[in-house]
Amino acid sequence: MAASERVKPDPSMWLPLLDTYELTTLPGDTVLRGTLRPDLRVDSPEVTEALETWPGQAHVSADEGGVDLVLVYQIKERVRPGLTVHLVLFLATLVTTLGSGALMDGVDPFRTRFFEYGRVDLPYPSGLDLLRLSRGASFALPFLGVLLAHEMSHFFAARKHGVRASLPYFIPFPPYFSLIGSLGAFIRLRGPTVRRASLFDIGASGPLASFVVSLPLLVLGLLWSQPIVGEVSLATPFVIRFMGDPVWLGNGLATWMLAAMFGPAPVGETLILLHPFALAGWLGLFVTALNLLPLGQLDGGHILYAMGPRIHLRVARLFMLALIPLGFLWWGWWAWAVLVYVIHRGRVGHPRVIQPGPDVGRRRTVVGWILVLTFLLTLVPVPIQL
Repeated sequence: MAASERVKPDPSMWLPLLDTYELTTLPGDTVLRGTLRPDLRVDSPEVTEALETWPGQAHVSADEGGVDLVLVYQIKERVRPGLTVHLVLFLATLVTTLGSGALMDGVDPFRTRFFEYGRVDLPYPSGLDLLRLSRGASFALPFLGVLLAHEMSHFFAARKHGVRASLPYFIPFPPYFSLIGSLGAFIRLRGPTVRRASLFDIGASGPLASFVVSLPLLVLGLLWSQPIVGEVSLATPFVIRFMGDPVWLGNGLATWMLAAMFGPAPVGETLILLHPFALAGWLGLFVTALNLLPLGQLDGGHILYAMGPRIHLRVARLFMLALIPLGFLWWGWWAWAVLVYVIHRGRVGHPRVIQPGPDVGRRRTVVGWILVLTFLLTLVPVPIQL
């Protein structure tokens, strides 16, 4: 049906078939939820005909209590946003991450100057040297590749389930203040998620992609990393140099195992200067762990809620409390807890999906437990130490 022919759906076409129904208008969408008459089944001719003529998503769930229908329809054709904003943000993030990589490589592509503000010297760029900027490519390109794989996996999973989603928004940040030149990336879901299975697939796709992409980067980077003389511990066995100063990076189960197999020196006994590829892989695993925290609408929240709505809230509250002692190891855990609390408006639980049943099934449950294991492997209690 052409966009110009679309009108707000009339539930009267379903009234003869429904035992109960409820029509809800959301921003940009209409959701019709109801139950079929007891004498009707999904394959009844009149139901089949009505589903075929419905101009939108149709989700059917049958159990002992009857047949539950959720029908989603876009009220009006939205104006598709252009690529300009996404492209500008990506290019800006490319510059800032290239700048971070160059500063790690010991060159300054920004001709940095300092503004004296009281007793603090604030850095700022006074120019741009493209040749020096290119020195950061060995970090910026694989790191952006991890972020892109993560977000595009979310994007394609959402599209597969008929949920409208934006392309990734990359977030640039001055490399003087973020070390890596970015605050990550995100996509926006612009339509309702009806089923737990859809929610699971959308949530799980990103961490799976970033984990798979990060592993070979970290392995290859460890093979190219170097042992150096310096203060070392098992908690922070890695180091990078940024603007000439050392920055220690932490250790988790995955990084410990991979460094033990592919690193240039015994983990925790000799300080390891990470190659930019290794840093990109390390960051990819760390981003995976952050997203797998079972809080709110983080990926981990999506996954755990989809697997078991009843236990999700209790686990989320437990993990929020766990961030308090973790903050004594690294203050960033407190900042992350506050950020999650503010973004989710004081809630750590996950909002209900429109159609709670059916469950996600055995295959998705297995993948969910694999992702729980992935979270435990990639969690780094002390990510960074200056």
